[in-house]
Amino acid sequence: MILSHPATRFFIASGCPIVTTSLYRATHLCQQLQALGHQTAVHDWFDEATIQPELARDAEVIVLYRLPMSDPLQQVIQEARNAGKLIIFDTDDLIFEPELTTWHRAVQKLSPADQAQHLDGVRRYLMTLIAADAVTVATPVLAELAQKRGKPAYVHRNALGDEMEELANDLSGSAVSSSDRERVIVGYGSGTATHDIDFLEAAPALLQVLGAFANVELWIAGPLALPESFTSLSNRTRRFPLSAWQDWFRLLAKMDIALAPLERNNIFCRAKSEIKFVEAGALGVPVIASRVGAYCDAITDGVNGYLASNETEWVAALRSLIQDRSLRLRMGQAALLTVRDRYGSAARTGDLQRLLTKLGSDLGK
Repeated sequence: MILSHPATRFFIASGCPIVTTSLYRATHLCQQLQALGHQTAVHDWFDEATIQPELARDAEVIVLYRLPMSDPLQQVIQEARNAGKLIIFDTDDLIFEPELTTWHRAVQKLSPADQAQHLDGVRRYLMTLIAADAVTVATPVLAELAQKRGKPAYVHRNALGDEMEELANDLSGSAVSSSDRERVIVGYGSGTATHDIDFLEAAPALLQVLGAFANVELWIAGPLALPESFTSLSNRTRRFPLSAWQDWFRLLAKMDIALAPLERNNIFCRAKSEIKFVEAGALGVPVIASRVGAYCDAITDGVNGYLASNETEWVAALRSLIQDRSLRLRMGQAALLTVRDRYGSAARTGDLQRLLTKLGSDLGK
């Protein structure tokens, strides 16, 4: 088995029931592997009752995306090891370090019993990581943490998939930013209820600009507890339910500015991917992001987006984009080009080919 050669048989098991994350790390990976000529299958193993070891027996490489250790998974791993197959643990989030769970703010809101259950899950993720031959992750911070556990780790960033690219191209081609030249929509998408503290990074600046510009609306998609200070602006705040990624793209395409705030000095946030930039950029929507982690790798400040470290920088970025429609269009176009060049499926497939070559060389495969 030489990983860089075509026709290697891959099996990808997804242990994450969140559709969009599984889409990025399992479905899109499958598409990239198939584009390289590899035989690839994806199965959902969201709980140990759905794990069927026989499904993985024909594969030469087994990718375990966010699967905590269990007896059925241990059987899969043992059979693969006995047969000399390659086992890869994959994650796009900091889920495998028990000592760092306190940085996951949502966990602090859980009951003691639920916190204990969460910690048990983190420990079982770590067991899977340790049992694997190698680790692939979405960000350099995650790679560094996996390497500290003695595992060879490789960064394979999130990217658009084929269907996602097609819809993004259709939407970005037909979208008209601020067509009435009056209303400016600032938007934020929250995939889970864990982002309340992240949003606070941008909240004071948002309050300032909403107070200063009567033509600005705030759109929030998904679960988010808005601070009480936004109550007086409820007439210019719209809420949208969490929806399928296609509906999210259609909503995002109507926005003029997208926000990607993350809590500063939080290792859990530093480990997160730049996916909000990728999604907005694919639609030509400029992004203001916290100067944290992978967003610093993706965004050239003032060119294809803005990076902000404090309230003053958030206000300055928001004011610039709100007041200057041509700047929004230029910055959105620059983001679009960045995403197409670096985060499209073709670019990421090329990255994967190089990753497989390096991984195979390192492990003698």
